[in-house]
Amino acid sequence: MRYIITYALAGLLLYSCVRDEVSAPDVSGIDGNFDLIRVEQVMMNADTNNVLEELNQYPAFTQIYLNNIMGFTDDENENLKGFVTDENINLIYQATQIQYGNFESLEADFEKAFQYYKYYFPNRDIPKIYTFISEYGIQRFVFSDENGKDALGIGLDLFLGADYPYAQFIPNNPAFSSYLIRRFNKDHLIKRSMGALVEDLLGPNKGSTLLEKMIHNGKKLYILDQLLPSTPDSIIMEYTEEQMEWVQDNEVEMWAYLLKEDLFFDSDINKINKLVNPSPNSPGMPKEAPGRTANYLGWRIVDAFMKRQQNYSIDDLINEGDAQKILNLSKFKPSK
Repeated sequence: MRYIITYALAGLLLYSCVRDEVSAPDVSGIDGNFDLIRVEQVMMNADTNNVLEELNQYPAFTQIYLNNIMGFTDDENENLKGFVTDENINLIYQATQIQYGNFESLEADFEKAFQYYKYYFPNRDIPKIYTFISEYGIQRFVFSDENGKDALGIGLDLFLGADYPYAQFIPNNPAFSSYLIRRFNKDHLIKRSMGALVEDLLGPNKGSTLLEKMIHNGKKLYILDQLLPSTPDSIIMEYTEEQMEWVQDNEVEMWAYLLKEDLFFDSDINKINKLVNPSPNSPGMPKEAPGRTANYLGWRIVDAFMKRQQNYSIDDLINEGDAQKILNLSKFKPSK
C-alpha cells in the first residue's frame, strides 16, 4: 500500500497578494463533494472495549494509523483502550474539538479546492478525508483506501495554533521551533492538506542541484496556487506578511546573490539546505530574508514558464523533468 506521511510542519493567518478567483477557471459546474470521516470522534465516543471494532470500519486507514503512526503492533485492543482513556489524550481531543468540532467552514473550503482539483486532474479521485489525533505525531498523509482510491489523513492536533504549548509538551523537538509552530493553525490546514496531494502528484524530488530543487518546489507552489486561487501568497509560501513583502521587494537581490555565489548548480546540501527547506533565515542574505527563498524564486520561474506555454497543461508541467529547460523557456527576470 502506498502512502505519504509528512511529520510535524505547519501556522498563522497572514496577508499577502492573492490571485483573484475571478481570474481562475469557472469550476461552478464541477462536483467537489467528498466523504469526511471523523476518526477521532469515532474513537473517543466508542465503548472503550470496542474501539478497534469501530475503527475496523476503515481498514486501510486503521492499518496505517495503528501500525505506522501510533506503533500499536501488538494487543491493539488494550493499546487503544489505554489511548482513549488517557487523561492527556482526552485533553488533546478536547482541544481539537473546540476548534474543529464543527468542520462546516473547512468542508466548504475543501469542496472548493476539490472542484479545482477535478478541473485540473479530471482522472484523479476526490479523496476521502480522515481526521484523527496522534499525540502530535503526524500532520497529514496520503494513502490508498481499501478500494484503491486516494484518501487523505489530517492530524488535527498539529493544527491547534501558534499559542498552543507544543514545545512545553515535547521539549527540544526541532519540529516545534517557534518559526514552525506559528503555522500550526486552521489557516494553513487546507493548504498543507492539499500540499500532500500535490506532493503525491509530483513524486519525490530526485534533483540534487539547487536549480533542480527550486524548480521542483516551484512546481508544487504553482500547482497549489492553481488549486487555491483565493489563498494569500503568504499562506502558500508559509511566510509572514513581512517575509512575503520582503521576498517580493528583493527578487533582484536574491537572484544576484545566487548568481554571485554560483549556487544554481551546487549540490552541497550544507550550502543550499536553508534555501529550499524550512528555516528561519537564508544564510548569506540580509537578516530579514526568510528561509526557502530559492523556492519562492522557483515558483516565479515556473509561473513565468507556464504563462509562455499556452498549450501546456499542469500534467505536462509535472512530467517536465528538465529544470534547465524550464528556466530557459521561462525567460524569467526578477522584478525590481
